[in-house]
This record gives sequence, structure tokens and C-alpha cells, in this order.
Amino acid sequence: MMFLVTLVHPPELCLARKEFTPETKLWIDGMDDSAKKLGIKVHGAYSCPTEHALYFVLESDDFQSITAFFSGIMLTNNNGRISPVNPLKVSAEILIK
Repeated sequence: MMFLVTLVHPPELCLARKEFTPETKLWIDGMDDSAKKLGIKVHGAYSCPTEHALYFVLESDDFQSITAFFSGIMLTNNNGRISPVNPLKVSAEILIK
């Protein structure tokens, strides 16, 4: 199952602020290992610094692993929207008959 994840934070909780950078760096440096341990494939991880937003395209068999992946500072400092998504052609096959 594919997930589109959007995390947004206010400037005062920006992960690039000095008080948050040690934990943020640990999370980013460990992201690939964490994903592997949880059975998640990271198709993309992006940021838009001027909007204080992070975007992820992830693949996993379950929602619980996605939740575990973002534990810690990623969900503490961000409001998250985690949406299960289908490839467009799959949705078309389901919806257009």
C-alpha cells in the first residue's frame, strides 16, 4: 500500500532550529535504517523549507509501521496528514466501469 505523507510545522517548531537539530539530524540519518526495520520502502522524501513542510511517498503493508516511522520529533513538531493512495490507473479501474 502506498502512502502520501505531508508534515507541516509552524516556524517556532522548525526542525532546523538549533534546539531541534540534534534530534532532527538523528532522525534523518537513521531514516533509511528505520524504514528497512519497519518494512517500509521510501520512494521519496522532500522538503519545502519556505512552507515549513515535509513530503514523503512511502510503501508499506500496514499503517502501524508508518505511524512508528514518524514517532518522536517528526510527529511532536509537525501536524501530519497520512493518506493511503493508489496509482491513478488502479483507481480508474476501480471507479470507472
